[in-house]
Amino acid sequence: MDTVFSMLGGTNVPWIGAGVASGRLRLVPTRHEATCVSAAVGYARSTGGIGLCSVSRGPGFANAVNALIAAVRNHSPLIMVVGESPSPDSMTAQNVEQRKFTELIGAGFHHANTIAEFADALDAAVGAARWNGQPQVLSMADGVLDEDVADLPLVPTAGRSRGMPDDAAVETAIDLLTQARTPLILAGQGAVHADSRDALVALAEATGARLATSLLAVRLFSGHPQDLGLSGGWSPVAARRALRECDLLLVFGASFNQFTYGHGKLYREPTVIQCDVNPDAIGETVPVDLPLIGDARVTAERLLAAWKARRPGERTAPPSVPRDEIQASVLAVPLGTGHGLDPREVYLALDRVLPTERLIVTDSGRSLPTLPSLVGTRTARDFLVGRGYGSVGLGLGTALGAAAARPDAHVVLICGDGGLMMSAQELDVVRLAGLRLTIVVMNDLQYGAEVKHLRKYGLPDTIARQTPPDLVRLAEAFDGVGSVVRTEADLASLELCQNGLQIVDVRIDPEVEGTLSLGTNGEQRLGEIPSLAP
Repeated sequence: MDTVFSMLGGTNVPWIGAGVASGRLRLVPTRHEATCVSAAVGYARSTGGIGLCSVSRGPGFANAVNALIAAVRNHSPLIMVVGESPSPDSMTAQNVEQRKFTELIGAGFHHANTIAEFADALDAAVGAARWNGQPQVLSMADGVLDEDVADLPLVPTAGRSRGMPDDAAVETAIDLLTQARTPLILAGQGAVHADSRDALVALAEATGARLATSLLAVRLFSGHPQDLGLSGGWSPVAARRALRECDLLLVFGASFNQFTYGHGKLYREPTVIQCDVNPDAIGETVPVDLPLIGDARVTAERLLAAWKARRPGERTAPPSVPRDEIQASVLAVPLGTGHGLDPREVYLALDRVLPTERLIVTDSGRSLPTLPSLVGTRTARDFLVGRGYGSVGLGLGTALGAAAARPDAHVVLICGDGGLMMSAQELDVVRLAGLRLTIVVMNDLQYGAEVKHLRKYGLPDTIARQTPPDLVRLAEAFDGVGSVVRTEADLASLELCQNGLQIVDVRIDPEVEGTLSLGTNGEQRLGEIPSLAP
């Protein structure tokens, strides 16, 4: 960990300053504490490493909590270093119960009272972050900051064992696989953390299973003929039919919540096998027929070996759904009023103009559901969905972290106008850190979800129409460039900058509801598309 994202304060500036002065640390400064946490998320998820961020104690920690909750929900491996609070120093008012807050939101907590304890605390934090991708808070007493130390005797930790599945459970899984006609392998972010793509693909090809992912693992199986894309509320119409054919579901490293399961509407009661390193995560939301406790890659390799021992040769997978057909099903449902661009057309244009070395980051927003089906990336580490727990405004921080980690890739943040304005001060990080970032603002000149809620109650929607300032001038204020895209002709001539900050203000149709083009209503939507009608 040689890059730290930080909003500097009194309890972190000594060690960060020493690290930068010695050449051992690269500091990427942020203007708000939540942003440094989100940036560490982007760094970790785009590289497969552990993100490092730091905030000052008390108010700095409190400012970071929203982003830390999102990192917990996203299972993002990071370490947040913070000064001790409550502090024994009676002269400070910056006190808050940091340990209690941390435990309440589900992150790990480690504290070092002395420099002698620091190495063990750091070692434990790194091991815990690696084990299941959960953020860890590392608290340091004031005295630790005052000590001069040589190199700490850090020993790379193996952390908690990621485990191997029980032999009997593996054999039972093979029994169920043998009986299945249309198995499906569903991978989540735990599978991404475990670098299990190759093992899962090999298992799918041997057993004839189709492939799909949760939202946090989107594009894990990019380009594979058995890939159906997303499983969940954002699954397109064409993929939903194939998902409903599944009679055995093998879940690897996914929380497998109601969103991924489609609130019970995506599947027709398949047998469920769930694999996770954390036994408490298995069957937490959806009932599971067979638990497999272990690492996704190791478990997939064990299953493949057992399959080959029992059944030499490979079983042919059911016909898959071509990506062109999936995209066609997304585009076929008529939406909107024509007063502004259709987000689907915007995404297709981006897919055409972006270079192969692209890295997509999203905020949260109602125009995003069709994005994963229309914009491709090579791997799951190139597509970072910043939905968290539904908080708007964290996507920019995630994009900054990805841009700092991956200067080789053209990082593109796709967000709404409301989300950008919640964190617009962080545009300065692009300038300060010498990054390259393109921001595509899906601008409906309103808080679209809130407009919808107001209409539900028969109330005027004027209070939710908070138009942003001139985004071109905003980009220029931070030494960047900007443009406004209002028409299909503007969209066709869109060019992306190769350096620095670029903001593309895309005026979208405010009446387009992204989820309606995905077939959220199941068979009703399938019937609306003649080529896909049952």
